[in-house]
Amino acid sequence: MDEELAQFKTDNVMVPLEKLKLDPENVRFVHLERKLSDKEMEKIIWEEKDTGKLHDSILDAKVLYESPVITSNNVVIEGNRRVVCLRHLQKDAKAGLLSGIEKNHFDTIACKQIPSDTPPLDVDLFVASIHIKGKKKWPPYNRAKQLAVLNESLSYDHLAKRLGMGKVTIIRMVNIYEQMLKYHKRYEYDEDWHDKFSYFDELYKKRGLDEFRARQSNVDKFADWVHEKKFDDLRDIRLLDRIVKDEDALRAFEIRGLKAALKLLEEKDPTIKSREYRQISKTISLLADFPRKELIHTMREPAKRKMLERLKEEIDSLLQDVKSLERKDD
Repeated sequence: MDEELAQFKTDNVMVPLEKLKLDPENVRFVHLERKLSDKEMEKIIWEEKDTGKLHDSILDAKVLYESPVITSNNVVIEGNRRVVCLRHLQKDAKAGLLSGIEKNHFDTIACKQIPSDTPPLDVDLFVASIHIKGKKKWPPYNRAKQLAVLNESLSYDHLAKRLGMGKVTIIRMVNIYEQMLKYHKRYEYDEDWHDKFSYFDELYKKRGLDEFRARQSNVDKFADWVHEKKFDDLRDIRLLDRIVKDEDALRAFEIRGLKAALKLLEEKDPTIKSREYRQISKTISLLADFPRKELIHTMREPAKRKMLERLKEEIDSLLQDVKSLERKDD
């Protein structure tokens, strides 16, 4: 974190724990429709799955290894989880529940305070550098939200340089964030709407769906599929490019679901289900692109010609075996 803080000066200060305020603008709360009270924020953070581990590690060390970063009016912009853990530890210490720890042990906390004249954009970039690209990553939706906010003031090129991220990745995340807002407006009663980010991420990462994504009506249709739970697994979306390019499969998908669509596709394309036929398909593509100038060498070099003849023999043999099995079935 010290490297990120180097972009602006901070003061080392000792602050009474009771004076530290959790940040209502923290990105972990952006999907909520209202600003939360300090107690509400504390409850949410305390119930997060990683908070308990952090609490135990602080208790074992009896000290914070990394100071919270606060504003000039003591709002915690980095380290909200640490402050919540300290509050619980302070309560237990005062109740005499922590063996070997004085009752006032957690009363005063070392913090790094950002001067009041620090530009808000610099603060936002500092937070982004930690939680978007750094070790303490937020959930995908929260990262995308912060990038979208920053993009209102900074170009994609500038963001890519400041955050050490690929420009294409940033653009994709901002685009998905905008689609998530449309999804939320479309399905306002879906309480877990922000958790659907990963589905849209698969849609935007999948090659072969560029033409599909280019039309907003198609993305809206995809949103309907996500809401209707058409996908059992994120990996199902990786098959979507084949489905949307086949009218019969697309119709089956919309009416009867993914399995019905895949069954139709498998009847037309055995490579979907069979690893062996995927290898055969690759071989066919290789032969189709085989450089014809190589045939001159094949004509003059017996070993190469023999290899092609062997290939033909194997194909003929396979087809002969298929015919034999067909005769037995008859």
